[in-house]
Amino acid sequence: MGEGTYHPNENQVLPVPDPTKPYWRSELHDLDDFRSTPNLPSECDIVIIGGGMAGVTTAYHLLLENDTPPNIVLLEARQLCSGATGRNGGHCKTKVQTLVNLLPTHGPDGIDKLVNYVQGVQYGIKEIVEREDLDCEFELRRSFDVSITSRKENKDTYDEACKDGSGWTKQTWFINNRLAEMTTSVTGAKSAFSVPACSFWPYKFVTQLLQKTLNRYPNALNLQTRTPVTSVTQADGDVTNFVKTPRSTIKCSKVIFATNAYTSGLLPSFTDIIIPYKGMASHITPKSIVHPHLSNTYNIDFGPDKDVDYLNPRPDGGIVVGGGKWNYASDRDSWYNNIDDSTLFPPKALKHWDGYMQRNFRGWEDSEAKVESVWVGIQALTTDGFPHVGRVPGKRGQYMLAGFNGSGMAMILTNAKAVAKMMREEREFEDVAQEFAIPEWFGTSLERMTTA
Repeated sequence: MGEGTYHPNENQVLPVPDPTKPYWRSELHDLDDFRSTPNLPSECDIVIIGGGMAGVTTAYHLLLENDTPPNIVLLEARQLCSGATGRNGGHCKTKVQTLVNLLPTHGPDGIDKLVNYVQGVQYGIKEIVEREDLDCEFELRRSFDVSITSRKENKDTYDEACKDGSGWTKQTWFINNRLAEMTTSVTGAKSAFSVPACSFWPYKFVTQLLQKTLNRYPNALNLQTRTPVTSVTQADGDVTNFVKTPRSTIKCSKVIFATNAYTSGLLPSFTDIIIPYKGMASHITPKSIVHPHLSNTYNIDFGPDKDVDYLNPRPDGGIVVGGGKWNYASDRDSWYNNIDDSTLFPPKALKHWDGYMQRNFRGWEDSEAKVESVWVGIQALTTDGFPHVGRVPGKRGQYMLAGFNGSGMAMILTNAKAVAKMMREEREFEDVAQEFAIPEWFGTSLERMTTA
């Protein structure tokens, strides 16, 4: 069996070989298929499983300004950023619909906590981009939440929150039916909200950040791509972890599961708690750049019988757009609990992207915009809609940040900082959550697992 051609047990939730190629992986970095050493180290202090946004930013914060850096091995099953980080929409925001859905269970204070958390992630990404001089097309932007059908409950929630002086409304603005289509350029828009957002090229952010971290700590950080982890075990009464791969086994004192949708493949207790699901996205390019440039990102709600698409206009005039779930949702097996990102959805579903910009955006009718590429990716769905962060319940020396519900760019960074601080200072999630203003319900626990 070749080292780069490992095929997982069909019943185990692990990344599959030969995934579809996303637009974000069109300009590959030198680290894409890199191994720091020809052989795996036999032991280290920390193994991080997952070479995407979660794994790399956690490694970065474990080593940042650390006078006694631990020895870290970063394992990626395929190429760097070949999972959800290299397949998403590339923007970071909170949808108003998410806040409306949160209100009954977490109240107005919970809404403010989530909004403040995501804005902290936006500013945190900006800080790293500037500190490390990353060339990843980062932009602080606005984003439109556009409704094609009436969403009166969203406006009612917003109005009530404005009356109560809720913090989240201070940077949110409602656009009524008379102005929605002209303001957003979305054909048939009935209303919209304008909210804060940032966007960037996730693959470039992660690979460049990792390169700088490797350069800074060459003796502390070891990257190994094409090295899937097949199991993590501990001997009875021992906190030592044995991380097994097809190449060899690594012995370490601590493990971080930055495994998102694939978490249950290594932590079976999460089998019905973090569930993989498959989505699709595309990159659309006009024959020539359309002016004026679309300067906002978008979520477009096509109504209750359909779903929400997301769009990220790129600086070069192209568009990354994902969604179209209603075109395949009825075939549940094709997407739910599905880890196959090597095959596209049927042609009927892919037709969703044909003429997309011409149909949905004013000013694009004569753009001759065409689909440049289409891909699929595996996201994580949790039973309560929130990530699981902290110490792995019932385990010593194991930590996790996973289950981002399709919102990884808005969820990961501050959670990565928190996990790194937990490990560096031997602290509990509750302590660091308060320090980093992380919603307390992100913390994983046996109680949460059993009541979800």
